[in-house]
Amino acid sequence: MYNKNIKVNMRKKVLLLLYFVAYYLGIILFFYWINRRKQRILVFHHIIPDDYVNTSFEQKIVCTSRSRFEWMMAIVNKRLKVTTELGEPESAVITFDDGYRAALIADEVLAKSANKAYFFIPIVNVDSFMPLWIDQIMAWFAYVPEGEYRIVNRKVRIGDTLSRQQEFSSLINTLYEKYDKVSILGMLEDIYPFRDLPIDKAYFALRFKGLTSEEILELKRKGHKIGGHSVRHDILSMLDEWELREDFKECSEYMERLFNTNLYAYPFGHRRDVTPGVMKECSQSVFTLAVMNEYNSEASDFSLSRMNISHYNSRFEIEASLSGFTQWLKNVLR
Repeated sequence: MYNKNIKVNMRKKVLLLLYFVAYYLGIILFFYWINRRKQRILVFHHIIPDDYVNTSFEQKIVCTSRSRFEWMMAIVNKRLKVTTELGEPESAVITFDDGYRAALIADEVLAKSANKAYFFIPIVNVDSFMPLWIDQIMAWFAYVPEGEYRIVNRKVRIGDTLSRQQEFSSLINTLYEKYDKVSILGMLEDIYPFRDLPIDKAYFALRFKGLTSEEILELKRKGHKIGGHSVRHDILSMLDEWELREDFKECSEYMERLFNTNLYAYPFGHRRDVTPGVMKECSQSVFTLAVMNEYNSEASDFSLSRMNISHYNSRFEIEASLSGFTQWLKNVLR
């Protein structure tokens, strides 16, 4: 593991140097030019005030501080037109997943540049005072006190941030073998109750409470788009045929009542989550377009790519990604 981390860090440093050189040689500007007819769809999750930033892996995975988001949006606005019109050349579409109240912080930042965005919301998260099931599990591993716990019939040591993230990922991977999230939630609750996790109340209210109906209505009044993100944020590829159809059917019934766009975002949104069967069911619903949570070289109307720049710390990484240079480089190095 140690040697693997060294290799990963070395690779990052080499790439950063390459992006730096490409930027100052004008190569990245050239890639902006050759990709000028393309639209970039960017994905973020939770924008949080700088005062609430901590070292937990849950923030590392899905949170972006307000100041970093402001910095990123300044770069995006400099290079591209930010729009909600899908398919517009030389533009960027900003999207946020899950529908927690941290969306209100994102709206404040976007308003400074008159930017509009898409907010994808699972139906059960509207007016919710409890996190989605996946965030309950993530929060448990991120914030449970340090110690030894017996999880899924094995002794687990919860300590530093890395070990917490590894145990969380390991447990989530078991759901792709047996989709039994209710049992997992019950097991974790018995080990250490979710309500007792040492999470700051103000942070909890932004990060783990869903937007209210009135807050969603206000976002729509401001010109933002509210899109479907399933009913419960299930792993759609693990639902049976009837469950999958019912999920899209229920989402379809919320068009206009909740959603004001036909664009859908798949929960999790990676290849193992978005199977041909999932895309087929989506295409037979009220939704006419759908986005994944990664780059898709074989993108279709129901498997559009999204770009994640939320974890970048360097301007050169962001510029390389937005210009298309990063993806070109990945294709060359394969």
